[in-house]
Amino acid sequence: MEDVPLQNGEFKLLTSGQRLREARQAAEMELSEIAAKTRVPLRHLEAVEESRFDDLPGRTYAIGFSKAYARVVNLPEDAFLDDLREEINEAGMEPMRQSDPVQYAAEDPSKVPSAKTAWIIALVGIAVIIGGYYLWRNQYFSGLSSGETAQVADNADADGAAEGDTQNTASSNATVERQADGSITAPATGDVVFTATEDNVWVKFYDGSGKQLMQKQMALGETYVVPADADNPQIWTGRPDAFAITIGGETVPPLGTADRSIKDVPVSASALLARGAAEESTEEE
Repeated sequence: MEDVPLQNGEFKLLTSGQRLREARQAAEMELSEIAAKTRVPLRHLEAVEESRFDDLPGRTYAIGFSKAYARVVNLPEDAFLDDLREEINEAGMEPMRQSDPVQYAAEDPSKVPSAKTAWIIALVGIAVIIGGYYLWRNQYFSGLSSGETAQVADNADADGAAEGDTQNTASSNATVERQADGSITAPATGDVVFTATEDNVWVKFYDGSGKQLMQKQMALGETYVVPADADNPQIWTGRPDAFAITIGGETVPPLGTADRSIKDVPVSASALLARGAAEESTEEE
């Protein structure tokens, strides 16, 4: 915390959030402008300004969002982050529980699955989807009269081509609605956004065919929006912990920890939602 002199010669202590707010006001900026520049949801920025760390998804996000905010209002990052970490430690904030994606040690390339294995996994996934569709279809049509069935079939034929063109975009745009307890309930629409919470973090995004979408050293606070029309977008990085991830403004858990790199991890909205659902299922068991 920073000491600020008062007119009577005494000092008051400013929290990290108060320092951010005063810097923003000195720059004559609205909080909504900070949200637009950092792509951090407004409610999370409000929590940062008020040092309500319990309202943030976890320690990684608290630090990452604050870093991005500090950069926009030109606060000295090193001193500010030292104070912020001390404040977070005093608040007793625990790291967000992370799911366990497929991870590979950077020093052991032999653990990376072969292309054949990846194809087998993909085919199994497709088979499960197709099987689920036909199960639903049979159950749905069994409850319709013959006239209703014919009408539904006609509509399906008319809409089939358009549905095929938009199916990937719709699934990629999926995001989450959360209950008061933070649980995921249903998909909606929104962008998948990665925000770097460290400086000079190398990352590569590519689609299912291996075509590169983006590769660079991302700067602190820099964001990347996963293209909504990308076919099975995936990520490769040595610092999965150094990214804050949101879907339509809702935060999701980090993809891993600092001690392991990740590769070929799907990052579409539907894939990230599936990770969240799997994590919730594990917790319930």
